[in-house]
Amino acid sequence: MLPELGLVRSDDLDGVLAAVDYDHAPYAGGTELVPAMGLGLRRPAAVVDLKRVEALRGIDVDAGAATVTIGAAVTHRRLSDHPAVREHLPTLAAAASRVGNARVRSTGTVGGNLCFAEPRSDLGCVLVALGATAEVRSARVTRTLSIDELIVGAFETSLEPDEILTTIAVPFEPPGMSYWKLQSYERPTLGVALVVSESRWEVTVGAATERPTRAVLAAGDTAGLAAFVDGLELSDDMTGPPEYKRSVLRSHLGRNLGATA
Repeated sequence: MLPELGLVRSDDLDGVLAAVDYDHAPYAGGTELVPAMGLGLRRPAAVVDLKRVEALRGIDVDAGAATVTIGAAVTHRRLSDHPAVREHLPTLAAAASRVGNARVRSTGTVGGNLCFAEPRSDLGCVLVALGATAEVRSARVTRTLSIDELIVGAFETSLEPDEILTTIAVPFEPPGMSYWKLQSYERPTLGVALVVSESRWEVTVGAATERPTRAVLAAGDTAGLAAFVDGLELSDDMTGPPEYKRSVLRSHLGRNLGATA
């Protein structure tokens, strides 16, 4: 059972930022935070509701900069259904449409997904592959981080206790991008994002690694690809040992890059 805890609500971003600290945990969908609290992994004195802050709920397109800016409180369902995301970020929209289950997609948010830093995540892998950046704010400072800099390990981010993720800026999807995952339960076992062109291969591996891991190789560099795959530290859990996941990864890359990985 969850312990008694306080609730802070504000329609204003500054009001939210003034409230958030180590003992006052931000939440929107709660799909990650509530189970963690139930297991005793988090014990905040209060939660700070972000759902009413309009500044965290927008999806905006900047055609000149070729980016889509996504509010941290945008749900997976809204992300997958939004016309601008489907047009400019079709791989991200497709990945969001298959996150978890219907309840998680309807209530879970993009920001919560990233800030919890669960390794078995679809969105983190795709956003690293796209070169997305995150705006992080507190009452003290505003920072811009790459998703690589935000997610530093399994269930670990570079956020300070008084900071929240506010928006994610995502460059328009390049040609030749795809995302594939192996999934046994509600979370992926292995995720692979590829951006393939005539000159290079961009490979991002997630879910089986502690954090999304990316390599940029010259097209046809099978030796570099093999070294990248062999060097990955893959998880050993109920979904399979590292050798199994490495074999599946090699097979997928072989089919899609026409090369033995």
